[in-house]
Amino acid sequence: MNNLYEHFGCSSKEELYQKVTKDDDSVRSLVDFIDFSKGQMNSKEVGISSPQNFIEFVTKNKMPSKDEMVSVFCSTKNEPLHLSRYKLHDQDDLKRVLKEGLHAGGVSMFNLSNSSTSTEKEAEMIDYFKTFGVDVIDGFSYNEFSDTITSSKEMIPYSRDKYAPSVDNVAESEGHAETAYNLTAYNLQNDIYTYQGFDEFTSFFANQEIVGSHMLKDNTKVKKSLKVGYQYDWQESFGVIACDADGKVVSVKELFKGSPNASIVDKKVFTKELLSREDVSKVAVFHNHPSGIPEPSAEDRNVTKGLKEISEKLDVQLLDHFIVGKKNVYSFANDIPEYVSSNGEYRKSIEKQPKAKGGKQHAFEM
Repeated sequence: MNNLYEHFGCSSKEELYQKVTKDDDSVRSLVDFIDFSKGQMNSKEVGISSPQNFIEFVTKNKMPSKDEMVSVFCSTKNEPLHLSRYKLHDQDDLKRVLKEGLHAGGVSMFNLSNSSTSTEKEAEMIDYFKTFGVDVIDGFSYNEFSDTITSSKEMIPYSRDKYAPSVDNVAESEGHAETAYNLTAYNLQNDIYTYQGFDEFTSFFANQEIVGSHMLKDNTKVKKSLKVGYQYDWQESFGVIACDADGKVVSVKELFKGSPNASIVDKKVFTKELLSREDVSKVAVFHNHPSGIPEPSAEDRNVTKGLKEISEKLDVQLLDHFIVGKKNVYSFANDIPEYVSSNGEYRKSIEKQPKAKGGKQHAFEM
């Protein structure tokens, strides 16, 4: 089995994390993988059917700087399979992107370039990929001064801070007919998650990203980090995110490992963790569903009720219970708030977030 650290020329998770945070060229494929995972969360569409869909997907990721391009490889149904950010004038980088995109099963793609990129260079990139049978469905341009993204087919700039308005709103407010692509399921075939050390690194990544964050102000960041950390974990993992009185995360700790369809939560261990620090007044818990479907089972609900009771008896608020899936992260506070502690500020901070959808899942035992 391939080793993740050896693959990227690192000797430890700490060294690899430093390379990822510095966006080192040697770990670009791993950074792309992380960006893709974040961008995929809460995607409303099965496939990219319009410029707005693409902008909503890609705007969650790092934008291309001068002489860079972001390409999203898609299936025959326009479903995102792989995202790459690369240097336009680096032939080795181009070959890497082509190899990874084809390996993921890409048959077509969308490009996003910096507004400083010439139209000649954009056309050159279209011709480059077309040579290998990969057609560019649409090209987009990112303007870093106005922080907007514009489709070459629609020519309407969309502000990134709005995460792209809905198609219906765009048609009404702008007075333009919706630009539609030929819509044709998410099937990520990049096998980086099979490497030895992948689970260890991604959970470490999540821990590093979440500690120091604010559970109210950075709630989306917390969920994205959990998704990166546990979406491909083959067994159920259960952990606790501890916060101080202000809501700042002071620790993230994984408490239990279970089977592919169940994890046992020991009340005593959970209680001990709550009592281990005097500065903890709020907590959130999380676990993953290896099936990829984040909807809670009946047992998950029962467990959450029990954890809420334990927490409140210790004067600690249970803010949320997150369930990590392949595409989304389920939030008890957002979907079924009666199962967690009542906190008006936290509730207000997440009330505009979309509710997760999913299916049945095996029991989560307590």
